[in-house]
Amino acid sequence: MTTFDERELKEQLFEQNAINFYDFVTKYDDQMVPVMKARGYTCVHSMERTVAFTFGEFTFRRRRWKKGDKWVVPVDEKLGLKKNVRFSWEFMYQIARLSTMMPYDKVTQVIQLTYHITITKPTVVQAVKLCDKLLEERAAYRFYEESINRDKQKVDVIYIEGDGVMVKARDVDTDNRHYDLSHFVVHTGSHKVGSNRFELKDKKEFVALDNRLVREQVLDYLYNTYEITDQTLLITNSDGGHGYTPYIFKEIAKALKIKRHEHFWDEYHVNQKLKKFFKPYSEELLDRAFQAIKQHDKGKLRTVLDTTEALVLTEEELEAFEDFKRKLLNNFQYTKPAELRGFSHAGIGIMESQHRKITYRMKKRGMYWTVWGAETMSQIIVLSYEDKLRDLFFGSWREDYEKLVELESLSAGAIKIKLNQIKREYSLHKLSKKESLRAFWLNK
Repeated sequence: MTTFDERELKEQLFEQNAINFYDFVTKYDDQMVPVMKARGYTCVHSMERTVAFTFGEFTFRRRRWKKGDKWVVPVDEKLGLKKNVRFSWEFMYQIARLSTMMPYDKVTQVIQLTYHITITKPTVVQAVKLCDKLLEERAAYRFYEESINRDKQKVDVIYIEGDGVMVKARDVDTDNRHYDLSHFVVHTGSHKVGSNRFELKDKKEFVALDNRLVREQVLDYLYNTYEITDQTLLITNSDGGHGYTPYIFKEIAKALKIKRHEHFWDEYHVNQKLKKFFKPYSEELLDRAFQAIKQHDKGKLRTVLDTTEALVLTEEELEAFEDFKRKLLNNFQYTKPAELRGFSHAGIGIMESQHRKITYRMKKRGMYWTVWGAETMSQIIVLSYEDKLRDLFFGSWREDYEKLVELESLSAGAIKIKLNQIKREYSLHKLSKKESLRAFWLNK
């Protein structure tokens, strides 16, 4: 039996690709000669350049035209190539997309295997840095976009969840240490999309190293996206950690003038704390504690805790017990089940599953990041999962943004500062000293 080697056919197809590409470039370059002359341009010379595309790497020659001080290269414009770039925009997008799925050295191997193009890890870093630049420009454009009046969405319920993701990273002047990526998710509920599968509606994720900055982004998004009325219900959920206390979410509700706000102490974290604390004690005490939470009976919970206290033997155990008891009782109001508050639990407690895409790529395997790399990677992972990474590279916003830059003659940072000076109708409420202390003691 004759063995068919698919690689040989693939090589032939690559060669045909090259023939087709060179033919396309030559024809287009010739086609533009009368057009450029009619526009008053003079052909100065023809030059070579080498560029890697998703369909192959090619060295090709094309004409360069000049009128006064202005240079134009029609073939480069047709191919979407900027000056001095070695890789096409689509190629860089695909490298960036692959970088969200696997380590950088694996990306180079996949590119070699699929495209027959050799790149190095610095090229992958270059693609991620390009994303960082585009994210900054997109953030600047967002401020401009929000200054335009748009129709707001009418919804009955808005859900917000927040939690931190710890990653190992190093800054220019620091060694490896843990950094907390602040991760918030906004949605408007869940709906069934399969026999046993649910999907969040209108899901929007925010992630960055600066907790307050992320909360401001959440606030901007909510204000500019949803029509807030007296009937709007805000449901929030968190583990109560630093940056995610009930008071943090109350700030958002107050800024948006939302009258009804229901906060939950994340059920998964509460259950984990109960299991861990009652592990040295009887199973019966744990079951009774769970029952007290389920029925939202604080008296029953106090009875369970009093019974447990009688079993404490050492000073160390007593100290741990007092800490656990204080936090549990101080935050007991946030453990009240959704059903007892008059609505469904569906759509609450989704944070751990939303973390997974970030932790899978950015944690374990001895992995560490630069600080900027950790923040950028977490953001492009989210964009990739939302199927919006392509929009970062090719969206219509880029054309609008470039016009804005040309008009204002400003950088992304300068545009953001300028537009941020516009007075908003809302802002994050700054906690008073009394409120801050109360939040600290309630969640200690």
